[in-house]
Amino acid sequence: MLFLQITSAVTAVAIVVLVLCLLPVLQELKRAAVSLRTIAETMQGEVKPLLKELHETIADIQVVTGSAASHADEVNVLLEELGHAGRNIRMINKVMGVASTLVAGSSTWVTGARVAGRYIADRLMKKRG
Repeated sequence: MLFLQITSAVTAVAIVVLVLCLLPVLQELKRAAVSLRTIAETMQGEVKPLLKELHETIADIQVVTGSAASHADEVNVLLEELGHAGRNIRMINKVMGVASTLVAGSSTWVTGARVAGRYIADRLMKKRG
């Protein structure tokens, strides 16, 4: 019986020590739960307006993307026309290059014709005179 009394006393002391150690832990858990509840209530109060603003922003984005999508065909037509204008400008540039080459070459021909004309005129004058 003595053994049973000793083990009972040791068990009782262990339970008392355990309870004494658990009391601060339980008090801290209670404070943490109260703090967590306060944070949750604060977050819930702040999240609702944030979600409302997010829904409004999404609605605005949908309007903008819808508007952009409706004008995408017009932008494509504009870009095609700009491409045609670019090709036309390149063609005009080529024609102007050929024309300027001809004009530059024609001045050489005109100068050659003048020199030849003077030479022939001088020869004719020498033969007559």
